[in-house]
Amino acid sequence: MRSEEAELLSAHDVPIERLTLSYEGQEYVLRDDLDTYLFLGLDKYQSQLGNPNYFLNNQQADFIFLMIVDNSRKTFSALHLNRDTMTEVIQLGAGGRRVGRSVMQLCLAHTYGGGGRDSCHNTALAVTNLLLGVPVDHYLSITMDGIPIINDLVGGVTVHMDDDLTYRDPSFVKGKDIRLVGQQALSYVRAREMEGNEGNLQRMERQRTYISALYGKLEEKLNKDDRFGMKLASEIADYVVSDLITDEVAALAEKLKDYRFTTIYTIEGTTGQDEEEHTEFYVDEEDLKRVVIQLFFNPAKT
Repeated sequence: MRSEEAELLSAHDVPIERLTLSYEGQEYVLRDDLDTYLFLGLDKYQSQLGNPNYFLNNQQADFIFLMIVDNSRKTFSALHLNRDTMTEVIQLGAGGRRVGRSVMQLCLAHTYGGGGRDSCHNTALAVTNLLLGVPVDHYLSITMDGIPIINDLVGGVTVHMDDDLTYRDPSFVKGKDIRLVGQQALSYVRAREMEGNEGNLQRMERQRTYISALYGKLEEKLNKDDRFGMKLASEIADYVVSDLITDEVAALAEKLKDYRFTTIYTIEGTTGQDEEEHTEFYVDEEDLKRVVIQLFFNPAKT
């Protein structure tokens, strides 16, 4: 019988040494030279969270971004996951005990638990389940008020307005280049011109545009100031839940100075709605397997 400690949530439930996949007649084995970091953008401000509560937690993960660090090639990439992806999610009861499993939107995995580390763990497990068993090594969630802080620490982020978003900010005129400052950064990444999946896909594309531009500014700051990684980690600490301590977040930022960023990946799929008109995104199983193998696996030695 498993001990009570073993019943607690862990992002390492999968025996990775046995994780293999078959694809187009070839066997693949999970790489052991990768580190994965799950970044979650919550749909709440820090002031809205209150005390952890297993029965009142309604914090959804609007932004779900898995960073893959390749320590052999000294590169890193990312997989941007649709918040409405339908997948199996563990349901947690009081005290974080597992009480069942159900297929639902990936963003809802964070609503189970008290909204802290247990909710992040639960989301990591849902991502592992979606990605055919690939483990998540670490996680970091941030509330909405942390985004403007990061944005302004790097001196603002310039983006090109591909859409007319003047309903969110009068300066967000289609075709213009705008340097986002303060709350503008949050308005830009959260803007959604229409309801349903089309609006979410446009927002996801905008988020990838912002992340790419933000990384360029972060890289500049880290290269100019050896203490910037620690400053960044310290400034956002109050808005973050992570299994990494501040020093480890700063160390990761410093490490990535010597790594080359490659690509942000997505997974194709189709959409639908439930009876209450909530959007449901169903991944294309073939594309899912192709992306997972490309990012996380090597051909097995024969």
